[in-house]
Amino acid sequence: MKPQPIVGGIFNPDLDQVRWLGERVLRSLAGVTPPRVLDIGCGDGTLLLHLAAMIPGASFVGVDLSRANIAAATTAVAGSIHRSRITLACEDYLKFDAGRFGLIVASSSLQAITGTTEELAAKLAGDLVPEGQLVHVTPYRCAYNSGLNVARRLLRRWRGTATDRMILAAARLLHPSYPIDRLRQRVDYMYLVIRRHEDALRAALERHGLQMVAGELAPHTSLGQPKHRFVVMTHGGQRASTR
Repeated sequence: MKPQPIVGGIFNPDLDQVRWLGERVLRSLAGVTPPRVLDIGCGDGTLLLHLAAMIPGASFVGVDLSRANIAAATTAVAGSIHRSRITLACEDYLKFDAGRFGLIVASSSLQAITGTTEELAAKLAGDLVPEGQLVHVTPYRCAYNSGLNVARRLLRRWRGTATDRMILAAARLLHPSYPIDRLRQRVDYMYLVIRRHEDALRAALERHGLQMVAGELAPHTSLGQPKHRFVVMTHGGQRASTR
């Protein structure tokens, strides 16, 4: 079965992970303010608003396939003091044209975008200004993620009310302190098959002139979540060691 993007409900990110990523985005900028910032797969706007508070001199664009996500983000942005600097769009990123950006951020979204890895890499490279930065958190190739992908493919094949209930019950056992509404949001994502891994995307981006300058493993907070790597890539700069 061909993997399809999950575009249905609202996804509220974990606030600790938002802060973790925000700190690293700010560190990667090294005091330089990009005029424009793009958040791919912006969800309910939580990361977008967090970055807007941290980078007061920039304007922001958030794009997401989910109408529910964009509706939630629109409400959140409308109540924010940063609303004049933020634009939202409900579109497929590969078809989205909003000019070029000094910083592109993608938190666990690039693996689900349709199209080939080469097409995605070309689009990302084309959307960055010279010396612009791409900061993303994407699953990497490992035994854990391979096993999770197999499990998700099987769940997709047999999806129904029973499998939804089974996933929700398992989530409640693993995360008893999480609000039930947040756990329900995660059910759809347990059927999302990883389309691409960080190493393959990095190789494609390097063919389009980007270079990796920093990277580290991202926190892994749930058995149902793929293991991710945080990566910073730029048009130029010296390669840094990863861990």
